[in-house]
Amino acid sequence: MILLHHFSWQQFGIAAIVLAVIWYGIIWLVYYRKSPQELNNGTATRERLAHYWAEAEEQEEYEPFGNAAEVESVSLATSDGISFAGKPQNGERENTEDAMRGLIPDVLEEIKSIVHTVEIKGGSKEDFISLFKLVSAKYGRLKTSHHLEAINEWIADNTPFNLTGEERWQLWE
Repeated sequence: MILLHHFSWQQFGIAAIVLAVIWYGIIWLVYYRKSPQELNNGTATRERLAHYWAEAEEQEEYEPFGNAAEVESVSLATSDGISFAGKPQNGERENTEDAMRGLIPDVLEEIKSIVHTVEIKGGSKEDFISLFKLVSAKYGRLKTSHHLEAINEWIADNTPFNLTGEERWQLWE
């Protein structure tokens, strides 16, 4: 087994010099060797590499970093393309589909809390109806919505007691 302490500094230096000469000799042969014709003539001319910016400087519209890109999801609009919704008439809120989309989850959450309260307290159908009157008053706008039928079906499916169709419609009055 050969260990490093068997080598002297003189042997290390000679090995390092020999390997460096071999390495730089290979580099010189690969990159700096002249062709035999250039050696005979004594003139070694090198071709200059073409640079892309030399051609680009001649063009007037050249930008070294390219054109600026617009931020994604930002769009330009003229003042004619922007409009605002008008105020609702007679001080009432507008009964639009967007407004209903926000109310329906709120109503369902309140109904869930009423059902949960009635189940925990051991309440009856009458207790549910009396608590539901508060929700009906708070969300009166839903009385004219086409979503009311789906909400009534959800009530029928999720209450612990049977409500007839007539009773479910009377909840909202």
